[in-house]
Amino acid sequence: MAKILKFLQTIRNNWKKSVVGAAAFSYGVSYSKDAFETDQLMRQYCETASRYGDAPCPTNIKHRRVTVILNPNAKNGKAKKLFTKYCEPLLHLAGIAVTVIQTKSENEARKIVMDLDTPTDAIIVAGGDGTLSDVLTGLVRKCNSNINSVKQCPIGILPLGQVNRVAKSMYGEYDSLNRESDRLSDVRQLAEATMAVIRENSKMMDMIEVEPIEENAEEPVKPIYAMGMIEWGAWKDAHTIAKKYWYWGPLKKYATYIFNGYKEQLNWNCDATIKYTNPCDGCSRCHQSVILTTNKRWWHAFVPKRPSTPVIDYSKIVNEQCGVPHELPISTNELHIESSNVEKSEISSSPPSLKLKIGPRDIGYFNFVLEGWKQENDNKLLYKQVLEAKDIEIIPEEVSKEKTLYIDDEEYELKSVKIKLLSRAVKVFTPELNS
Repeated sequence: MAKILKFLQTIRNNWKKSVVGAAAFSYGVSYSKDAFETDQLMRQYCETASRYGDAPCPTNIKHRRVTVILNPNAKNGKAKKLFTKYCEPLLHLAGIAVTVIQTKSENEARKIVMDLDTPTDAIIVAGGDGTLSDVLTGLVRKCNSNINSVKQCPIGILPLGQVNRVAKSMYGEYDSLNRESDRLSDVRQLAEATMAVIRENSKMMDMIEVEPIEENAEEPVKPIYAMGMIEWGAWKDAHTIAKKYWYWGPLKKYATYIFNGYKEQLNWNCDATIKYTNPCDGCSRCHQSVILTTNKRWWHAFVPKRPSTPVIDYSKIVNEQCGVPHELPISTNELHIESSNVEKSEISSSPPSLKLKIGPRDIGYFNFVLEGWKQENDNKLLYKQVLEAKDIEIIPEEVSKEKTLYIDDEEYELKSVKIKLLSRAVKVFTPELNS
């Protein structure tokens, strides 16, 4: 008992050192626990991937080959380390031949894909939404804008960027299934994204085409392709310049709204004319009929017919509103255009559409700061109006090189643009939850 009292007295007399020591011990225990759980998790995934690699392969089937487009600067420079540690080993264990190409500059991914001449069964994007947009743009240009050719090349998405909206919509469900630390959850999402490539689970997803409107351009401007979101406004501007406040550490994303809530450098006046068309499930106006030809022999009359998927005759479906343009003048602080790839609540049976979210027009300093903080936590815009559209034109009242339009978190000069929804235009590897 005397020793215990003496120990407690020592802690009381040296309470500062005791607090620091307790904090260090607690961090060490937490870190060790995370490291152990991560090792056990990766062991399970490695065993699963090995079963694919050990499975016998028929002699008439070639081994799978994938090309990885890796952005080493993503995830604050940690993307290469995370890919090498948690993704690449699983691909090798599964018997997949992997070619890794690293980007060295901005927008280089699209050039890499356009110049790619190595045979590959899939392209894996190791980066964020911006890298994904570059890869899609390069792939469509390589296929000469032939969307049917684009559909033949599956895309894998490894969430290794700062912004991973598309990947988060697919792998975010694992957060709710497992009460894990942030680090362990990130590792699980990387492993699941890699296993989706190995298992070859895929589905067709929407793509967005963004084409600048330039009437007197000497050369036609090629469109940009994306899968997530197009943004324009003050909140997005403030979020983008948060890196200037690096000395605030993890609080920089909150400090940026405090220090920029009154500055004129943000896009406070998003005044434009919006032209749009309503979504359509398919009709005689927007759907091209496909003539199927089959080679039948005389004995086919005696062979039982196999059940087939019913073919919809769109030529008999009439939708008078399909393609009819609507015009809407807007004046707001923020404008978002989202695809169905971003929100998991989308109903699959509804017509494919883009969501046009319009924020408030006038907002005070304190509301700007509070709503900015909320967006950092749940990534939801304070919107006043929501429209669903298939094709959209944005014609800003004032075009300036100092103003920015963000396409999947990549910065572009603000111009008048045509935004077109390409429904089910790209094949993406997805987890079993979304198959």
